Amino acid sequence: MSKPKVILDPAFRRLENIFTPVDLDRLHSIADVVWGKNEEMPAGELDAVKSEVVAIITGHWRHGDVSSYPNLRAVLEVSGGLPSPDALDYQTCFARGIRVLSCAPAFGPAVAELAFGLAIASSRQIVSNHEAFRKGEANWSHVDDVGTFTLYGKQMGFIGFGGLARSLKKLLMPFECPIQVYDPWLTDRYLRDQGVEPVDLETLLKTSRFIFVLAVPSASNSAMIDRQLLETIPSDSVFLLMSRSHVVDFDALTELLLEGRFKAGIDVYPNEPLPMEHPIRQAPNVIFSSHRAGAIGDALLNIGHIVVKDLEAVLNGLMPQYMQVAQPEFIRLRAAEESGNG
Repeated sequence: MSKPKVILDPAFRRLENIFTPVDLDRLHSIADVVWGKNEEMPAGELDAVKSEVVAIITGHWRHGDVSSYPNLRAVLEVSGGLPSPDALDYQTCFARGIRVLSCAPAFGPAVAELAFGLAIASSRQIVSNHEAFRKGEANWSHVDDVGTFTLYGKQMGFIGFGGLARSLKKLLMPFECPIQVYDPWLTDRYLRDQGVEPVDLETLLKTSRFIFVLAVPSASNSAMIDRQLLETIPSDSVFLLMSRSHVVDFDALTELLLEGRFKAGIDVYPNEPLPMEHPIRQAPNVIFSSHRAGAIGDALLNIGHIVVKDLEAVLNGLMPQYMQVAQPEFIRLRAAEESGNG
């Protein structure tokens, strides 16, 4: 019995970075893999198999009109975000029951781990004390640790409650921290069922000791955390910017951090690499990370793992369980925003 044809066209990702040999062998055992190279699949190669392909694994959608694939059942992207509605015809996908899946959940545990690490490093002054120790200026235990505090029992605030936030919530469980959430995409009932308290954005910023920015960027949330909201953050709080800097007025954030208004841990920036002359580099009470929360070996290899598991489910007529599934409501909003009507 012939195996279903699946296009493996992961560029910009490299096969060896996202698939272990075991997962790649499993992929070949369940499907007739077409292309399977690090370079982008040429249009001629694509045209030759369009009528037979049942799934496409892709770095980003560059495969033309989805209606030209009569047997297509799934699009599995390996970049970390769902394809733009300008590139992929979601209306046809939804009408035909074509699954559109994102590998974003593969990064959740790794990003959550770094967010957790930055929170502890900030509140316990790990980095600054390390540097002071090198200089012989360490604050030994017989001297008061001004501004140092633990995570235990502290009010946590999550801006966004997707897969990343749920991974972080698990890490915080031993610390018995109350968690409040701002996420306009989710109902209050759902959030309470998850053991968190829904609040408005201003309340979250004013009352959280640790503020984790975890929201997925969109046109509607560009710079939604503006200067006025940033100025409400208490001086003893820690602001942790883990998703795209898109959601924050970064210039205002820079000015407030240069004034030492509160502590921060930052992994993402408007321009990367961050220019050496950017003033935020001089801000006190800030721990910097170079956008390395998710794109590490373990997380990248997890992409191939969940892709193979969900592809196998789809090929057997079952529901995918590991990747993010494109929802019509979210896609409609993205399409409206990209057309300028959001």
